[in-house]
Amino acid sequence: MKIILVLLTIAIVFTITACSNSTDKTKDLVAGGLYLSKNKDGNFEVSKILALDEFAVHVRLYSEEFTEKPTDLNSADLKFMIGHVPMAKEGFLLGKPELLKIENISEDELEGYRMYLNAMKNL
Repeated sequence: MKIILVLLTIAIVFTITACSNSTDKTKDLVAGGLYLSKNKDGNFEVSKILALDEFAVHVRLYSEEFTEKPTDLNSADLKFMIGHVPMAKEGFLLGKPELLKIENISEDELEGYRMYLNAMKNL
């Protein structure tokens, strides 16, 4: 329950900080997409979209950072920092993510997303 509250808090923060206007770039987001974004230090961070819905992108965030832009990665070789976090699509796009590749989404990767869906049903 504590993890669900943390994830919901993170989702609210990202939603509040997201742009209020929607953008056509949201339709370019793809489930299974492995995305690269630069952080404040100029390093590349990796995220994977697990699911998309009308308002949110459901993302897995990885702990690795790369000083050079990777040309090929497999999420199975990375350590995840957060297994699932819902974000407003516009908030996700603020990081100017670049699609590296599209992967299959495993059942294990969807565990946190399913917990989120169950929590939302019980509100």
